[in-house]
Amino acid sequence: MSRLSGRLAFFPAILLVYAILLIPIVIVIATSFTVQSAPTLPTDGVSLEWYAELFQNQRLLDAMVVSTIVASATAVVAGIIGTITAFGFVRSEFKMKETLATIMLLPLMISPVITGVAFLRFGGYLQIPRGYPQIILAHSILALPFVFLIVRSRLLTFDERLEDASMIMGANRLETTFNVTIPVIAPAMIAGMLIAFVISFGEFTATQFLVTPSTTTVPIIIFNQIQTGLSPEISALATTLVVIMVIVSILGDWIGS
Repeated sequence: MSRLSGRLAFFPAILLVYAILLIPIVIVIATSFTVQSAPTLPTDGVSLEWYAELFQNQRLLDAMVVSTIVASATAVVAGIIGTITAFGFVRSEFKMKETLATIMLLPLMISPVITGVAFLRFGGYLQIPRGYPQIILAHSILALPFVFLIVRSRLLTFDERLEDASMIMGANRLETTFNVTIPVIAPAMIAGMLIAFVISFGEFTATQFLVTPSTTTVPIIIFNQIQTGLSPEISALATTLVVIMVIVSILGDWIGS
């Protein structure tokens, strides 16, 4: 009984925290259905007019395409590099292993501003073109730790007897990796790639230093448009992004579980 009372005592605090986190998002979603020309509440009715406007705005549609291309490429690059790196850390023994594993997490600790400025400064020095190449590389660095952590945790719990059985049956190490290990850890790899997709799709801080007029992403478009005032069309765009992020996140959680 006392344990139940203790849990109930925390319930209002939990509700308050979730309210603080979710109410701003709920307000944005609600203002996307307004019939007025400004995102205000309360509204006199419900309308899908701003979603129609959104899907007729070629600039926003182009930004959606750019964000999708960048996020997809980031998911692939971060997925491949993160998986290979996780294999190296789990299956190999070398000096300063844990120190290097911590260094792998630096993109989580360092502000994305630094990543953006670094690519802006040294990308030109290395003759990496601005636009897609620099944006994808920067996003891959920011997403890499997530893929690394997810795949590494799965490999740490992997039953290596499966690999032993495969090699006893005559398969070599490479065949065992592709036919046994990767299929088993594939859900973790896919979950990591989906998280990388979500991170890239919503990334603004580092991206603002690297975009070109032809590779402007959705967060940059939103930032530029709110400089001249909010409109329900921006709320509709933000709502669309929220739906995309939620679907991808649920899909990643379902695949990884």
